[in-house]
Formats: sequence, C-alpha cells, structure tokens
Amino acid sequence: MTERIHDDEPDTSEPVARALLEEECPQWARSRLEYLTTSGTDNAMWRVRLDHGPDVVLRLPRRPRAAAGLAQEVAVLQQLKAASIGSIVTTPTVRHVGRPHEVFPHHWSVLEWIGGADAWTLRNSLDGRPLDALANDLARAVTAIAEVDADGVRQRPPGSRGGPLRPLLDRLGGWLDGPEWNAASLIDVDAVERLAAEALEVVDEPVTEGFVHGDLIPGNLLLDGHRLKAIIDWGGAGRGDTAQDLAAAWSVLTAAERPAFKESVGADEAAWIRGRTFELEHAVGGVLYYVPRAHPLGDVMTRTLGRILGDL
Repeated sequence: MTERIHDDEPDTSEPVARALLEEECPQWARSRLEYLTTSGTDNAMWRVRLDHGPDVVLRLPRRPRAAAGLAQEVAVLQQLKAASIGSIVTTPTVRHVGRPHEVFPHHWSVLEWIGGADAWTLRNSLDGRPLDALANDLARAVTAIAEVDADGVRQRPPGSRGGPLRPLLDRLGGWLDGPEWNAASLIDVDAVERLAAEALEVVDEPVTEGFVHGDLIPGNLLLDGHRLKAIIDWGGAGRGDTAQDLAAAWSVLTAAERPAFKESVGADEAAWIRGRTFELEHAVGGVLYYVPRAHPLGDVMTRTLGRILGDL
C-alpha cells in the first residue's frame, strides 16, 4: 500500500497502478513508476517515467467524493485550454480517463507531467524573500480564473467554501464545538471566533459569483523560481463566490504582499473578509483533521491558519 490518509480508502499501491495501466494503457505499463509524496489528499499519484516524450501522472482517487468529481475535472481541463487563463499559466493536459477495475473501484485519470516545484516544497526558499512578482502573478491568475466561462460545473452548495457565508460559519462552528475534534488542543479558538464574528457583519453584502478553482493552496501552485508557472488539481473547480480564490493571500503570500494582491484583484472589504473566512474554515478543518494523522497538509494548514490569525 501507499501511505494511508483516510479511513476505508482503496488500495493505491504499485501493483494496482500497474494493473490499471496494463488493462487500458499498455504502452506505459512497463515504465518505471515513482510514487509522489505531496500535500494532496484526494488522489494517490504515480509519476510514470517515460523514455520518449513527456512523463505522465497516474491519479487514483482515494475517496468516492474525489472520484465523483473526476468527470467534471476532465471537462474543465479541456475547456481551460481555450480560456484566457491558458495564456497566463500552464494547466494539466488529460491523456487518459480510466474505468473502474476489479482491483480499483473508481474512475481514474492520467495527466501529462508538468515540471516545476510546488510552493509548499519551495517554502523555505521563499521565506524572507520579497514575493511581489509572485503576488502579481497570482492576482492575474485569480482574475483570469473568475472570467472562465466553463460549462457543466457544479454550483457551490451551502456550507461549502465559495457558497453562502452564513452556512459556512455554521460549519466552522461545528469544527470548533465538536467534541470529537478537541479544537482547543490544536488551535486558538478565541481568535478564530473573533474573525468569525467579523465575518457575520458581511453575510448580507452583495456577492460576485463566477468560476473558481476552489483550492489555491501551495501544493497546487507550481513555480519556476519565484514566479507562478502552473496551477494544478482542478477537481474542486466550480461556480461560486469568487472571493474563494483569494485563498492564496494567506496560504502563500505574507502580510507584506497582501495589500498589493488585494488591490490587483480589486477586492472590496466585504469580499476580502469572505475570502479570509473561506480559508479560515479550510485551515481550521485541515488542522483538526490532518494534524492528528501526521499528514503534510496539516502542516500546510497550520501555517495558513497562523497567517490568517495574524490579521488580528
């Protein structure tokens, strides 16, 4: 087995990966496979090292929810190639979509490999350096994403990031109050509640809806040096409050770059608070769920939460 993150997830080990490739992609089945240890949690990923042409990545959904979104993700990736975002950053190219198999219960996909290191892997080299150019790159990308006219994408439901704010605050309260999470042992509950109270003041403000990536955290942003090269993992894309994609202001940037980023994306104060609140709920849930599992995403979310609470 590969690393196990969630309870009751399927086998995503190398024998399974090879069996799937043998069945549907025999041209890649004998190639060297390299398991990718990342901060991602929805898919197990195997890099297929090819002698000729670019490498590919085999993505095996770990949970039914991730598998259920695969068809939409493939459709979105195909539409992004013709959208303006494609002239700003690279997005993944789909090479194959596989069917469930006796050794694996979900649909799966193969994407073309994109070179570069993600912003979480590069965090130590980014620390202490001015990230103004990266902030500008992210602002351009976020603006372009909101303008994508994608067909067949899901609307953000109440209680989810990018959906109506009041149900999301109820969800945040569940993280804080649920005895199974023991929130006070891992986070500053009082500080989180103060930011949640600020968010209540803007729940009735007008919302700009549009297309959103939905998960602009460091592991989904590939860099070339200190510049944005590619955005990956579009499985959470959909239609909702475009303030959701302001997440990178806290997940990647520091307080020094946030004002310029905010100005570049044209976010008013209400949108900024909504974006911060979406990422606040994301970070709190990530800390409470993944830190006890000793998964890297717990570290990502701990860092993000610290930056959000720094706004106080």
